[in-house]
Amino acid sequence: MSWHGIKTIAALELRQRLRTSRWPIVFGIWVLLIAGISFLSYWATNDPDLQSGSAMYDIVVFFVLGLSMLIVPSLTATSVNGDREHGVLATLQTTLLTEWDIALGKLLSAWVVALAFLATALPFLAWAWAEGGVSGGRIVLSLFVLVLVLAVVCAIGLMFSTLTARPVSSAVLTYLTMGALVFGTTIGFGLSAFLVTQQEKQQVYGIPDTWWEQHQPPAFDPADPNLTPEQLEEIQKSQRQPTRADCTTFTRTSTVAHTERIWWMLPLNPFVVVADAAPSEARKDNGLYASGFTPMRWISAGVRAARNGPSDVHDECTGYIVNEPLQGSDEGVDDPFSKALDTAPVWPYGLAFLLVAGAGATVLAGSRLKTPIRRLPNGTRIA
Repeated sequence: MSWHGIKTIAALELRQRLRTSRWPIVFGIWVLLIAGISFLSYWATNDPDLQSGSAMYDIVVFFVLGLSMLIVPSLTATSVNGDREHGVLATLQTTLLTEWDIALGKLLSAWVVALAFLATALPFLAWAWAEGGVSGGRIVLSLFVLVLVLAVVCAIGLMFSTLTARPVSSAVLTYLTMGALVFGTTIGFGLSAFLVTQQEKQQVYGIPDTWWEQHQPPAFDPADPNLTPEQLEEIQKSQRQPTRADCTTFTRTSTVAHTERIWWMLPLNPFVVVADAAPSEARKDNGLYASGFTPMRWISAGVRAARNGPSDVHDECTGYIVNEPLQGSDEGVDDPFSKALDTAPVWPYGLAFLLVAGAGATVLAGSRLKTPIRRLPNGTRIA
């Protein structure tokens, strides 16, 4: 294996792609789609009281990742078995190029094309950064993670291209694998949540049921002439809403979901990995998170909250002003998702899994290109 051999194969692959007339059209359509999504997201989230940059960034990055999951697999899913079908692969294998030169060269060429698609979206991401609400450092981190995720997708497609004889089969298997990572992990987590949900005693910091029983207002008619002003005033005082000063710690039997037992399914999802590495921390303004449509923040907070699981004490009062009424609610305004964003991220776990899967796929693809070939699938030819 040598860098010269890898570069040679990558250059051949890229020249072959550039000779076709479809790629300029594909790039043109891609740029138009990204531009349309960027302008629509700007108009939809533009608010003088809010910074729309975070919403624009989330929408554009998710759109780029979603389209990449559809386009990138086609770059490598047919590269090896397609060459074998046309009698090109055997010619390469008879040269001084090793199996790793061929495998890594094809992987590099597909990755370069994928990065070219990503590069066309950079001006629109810069626009989102200029709108405010997103830090440059977190943008670099999320783009770095996205670049590695695209490399893993290319590696998985390359593996199936060496394992199957027909390009159609490898393409289908690649898309099924991507679907399992994106949708299968989410569905599996949702269905498994029922298995870890149970009734148990839980410590609660809030308004106990006894408070409501003690302050339940008696039935009366304000127009009753027999009521004295003192009696009417006493009844009205008993109707007051609870404040944070009335909160206490007590035990309640509640339905608790122990998501900390199944959270590991979520970081396997590429969208979760990219979202959790996105600029959630930069969305604080004077200590408060900006509102608006920010799907990456929601996903990041949700997966971190799932990893943390239920707290030892369910807090229903923190966040209220002491002398302000709680509006008759037994739920606090303190958002648990905002708390979760201050905990450790989960994207390193998911990225580590994807990188191991991509490395394994690359190793398997390289081993399948070794010569001499002892056994070929039925219906295939060497040259």
